[in-house]
Amino acid sequence: MPERKRIVALVALALIALGAWRIFAVVSATPMLGYANQFDMRRISACVGLWPDVAGSERLRAHPEAPIARYVRGERRPDECYISTEVVFAVGAVAIAAIRGGTVDMRALGAIKATALLLAALALHALFSRKPSWALGHALVFALVIGDPSNTLWLNTLYTEFSALFFAYVSIALLVAIAAREALDAPAQPRLVALFAVSLVGLGLSRQQHFLLPALIALPAVFSMWTPARRAAIGLLVVVCTIAIVQFAAVPRHPTIISANNADVVLGAILPASKDAAATAERLRLPPRCLQSMGATWYEPMGESLESTCPEVLAMSRGRIAAVLLREPMTALRVLLRGWPQLQDWRLGYVGAIEGQRFAGAEAVRAVAGPPAVSVAPSVTALPPALFRFLLASSLGLLAASACACFWSMARGRSAPLALTLFALTGSAWYVIATAIFGDGYVEVSRHAQLAAPCLYAAAVVLVASLFAPLVSLDIRSRRTALASAGPLAASAALGGLLSMPLNAAMETVPMAMGVVDRPARNIVPTTPLEFTGWALEPSGVAAVELVTDDRRLIAARYGLPYAGARGEPLRLYFPSYPDVDAAGFVAELPAAALANGALDVRTVVVGKTGTRTEIDRRRIVAERH
Repeated sequence: MPERKRIVALVALALIALGAWRIFAVVSATPMLGYANQFDMRRISACVGLWPDVAGSERLRAHPEAPIARYVRGERRPDECYISTEVVFAVGAVAIAAIRGGTVDMRALGAIKATALLLAALALHALFSRKPSWALGHALVFALVIGDPSNTLWLNTLYTEFSALFFAYVSIALLVAIAAREALDAPAQPRLVALFAVSLVGLGLSRQQHFLLPALIALPAVFSMWTPARRAAIGLLVVVCTIAIVQFAAVPRHPTIISANNADVVLGAILPASKDAAATAERLRLPPRCLQSMGATWYEPMGESLESTCPEVLAMSRGRIAAVLLREPMTALRVLLRGWPQLQDWRLGYVGAIEGQRFAGAEAVRAVAGPPAVSVAPSVTALPPALFRFLLASSLGLLAASACACFWSMARGRSAPLALTLFALTGSAWYVIATAIFGDGYVEVSRHAQLAAPCLYAAAVVLVASLFAPLVSLDIRSRRTALASAGPLAASAALGGLLSMPLNAAMETVPMAMGVVDRPARNIVPTTPLEFTGWALEPSGVAAVELVTDDRRLIAARYGLPYAGARGEPLRLYFPSYPDVDAAGFVAELPAAALANGALDVRTVVVGKTGTRTEIDRRRIVAERH
């Protein structure tokens, strides 16, 4: 038996070495690999004074086409700083820049982060050494999930997504280590609990979105430790409560971010999902004129300034929004449902990943870095949407099954490390999905929910690996792991199938279309024929796009035209799983006679192939006065 234990330990170390190879292959590649700056990296640049080495005014702009390798020291901009534990890693790059005369290659920052990941993996491997099956499971997660390029492309960047991923990985692994020691009747040492608390602080301060995520991860540990180590359990409770209070009440948020988030959530997601938008607006204490901006976002204000059409929404408190969602649970469910198809984009193709190449994606990354850069993300993105919906619904089933198993075991005074792991992973994934959509609507929801992808991937790896636990088990408890994992697997598949049926039915009745009208750019127009252009997508496919006016005109648009973004990028980069995405453009002409009375309300409606009608734009067109 000791010989088998040594073999398992060597296999686990080999897998960690494989993961390290994959990580460093991406980090050290030439040309540089990493997600391009879509704008948010500027917020960490503002904290540490590290900026892309481009012309002065260009430093403050987004560069989503391709990453920039060379950064230089510059001014700090405290008013724009986004407080995050990502700054801890960025400080290392600033120190290197100071040594090298003010410049640094972002691969140096990537090397710092990669080293932190490797050291964390080796330390966690040592913690799992008494439990060979868990050591092997951890090593598999590190090699397959953490080492996946969809995650490692964050390393050579200043995005906060890396710090969220790093501390979530460490926190959940430490949770498992604590549970595994309890399963071996060896209570967790105070030092281990302290490290767990530190990792929770790192996670909670990585992004304001994650202010309650440490509580979700820590609470099962608190319950399991309440009797044998009550002081430590109370300490963890104090830590997670402090994180939530600090992030929610003490850490400042830039007014522009608050306004943008509110507009995206309320106008872009909640009101369009409500069956009675006027009643929902009233509960939100919005004046009736705000309904004219229903469907608008901070970035697509539908030809008007939101500061003039609906300033009330920009300063709305999150507490009021939460209260209305609790009062209208079906509206909240429809909000989540409309964002569901966008969660399939694991590739994030709308930000380039290779220095000097426009919008280079996963295939190009593999061509540069070789076999270590093989990623699961393209395969997930290419899944049939119905299959992806089933898998996502199954993860909800797995969350329910693992939660029941956790609390049943704790009620009986027993430890359930496998159920705890699956609960932490799936619970974290769905927390991130919910907070992404209710935090910033559908704007970049796939990136804001990025942490969900590795959590769900890791849950699948752990669940499958646990089925083979008897092959490496050294005691009867480990052999029970396979039987224990079969239950959640069957339950998740069954619940996934059950949830998929109402989910698919709901998607045939709930307005699901997405789209933008980008012309006219202004709503005050000359009295000539007026062209409406934009794009529209629907999960079932688009049957028609129509302009509907308040004088009962119905104008059919010509649909199926090519459409490119502001930088000439194809729409597929943003919505890869939608049908018709390569020809989603439309054009419609409003005749000059329609403006004979001087003004007209025009709504743009997308008709899905299932018959659903979704309003994607509404505006009041006013004729110019000469």
